[in-house]
Amino acid sequence: MAVNILNDKKRGILVKNSRDYIKLSRAGLSFIQMKEILKYTGISLNEISGLISLSSRQIARYNDQTILKSNISAHLIQILDLYKFGYEVFEEKEKFKSWMTSEIRALNYQKPIDLLDTPFGIDEVKTILGRIEYGVYS
Repeated sequence: MAVNILNDKKRGILVKNSRDYIKLSRAGLSFIQMKEILKYTGISLNEISGLISLSSRQIARYNDQTILKSNISAHLIQILDLYKFGYEVFEEKEKFKSWMTSEIRALNYQKPIDLLDTPFGIDEVKTILGRIEYGVYS
């Protein structure tokens, strides 16, 4: 599922595990991979432009073969990885997506999706998901 989105057979990039994320982020994701990530996560183009360092205008100029910069690729991979983990914890995609847009007490009543603009925010959301996974009140 999520790992298949990251494979790019045309460029000879196969992701077997998270260690391959480094190589992939350095090579850069294609725009078509970004669109697959958005489909998987349910994040819109408008929302993602607010989370990564790309404006809606820049995104509109891309074609499917455009290769994204390594920092943007790494950020998208981190978001995908977070959603993969969240889907596992909640066991239902829609429940997790709803949680991501809810104000969460453990995050000082912020919406988790609003924290995905930095690696630190992604880590914070992952920490809360880890607590939920182990039944720790969050």
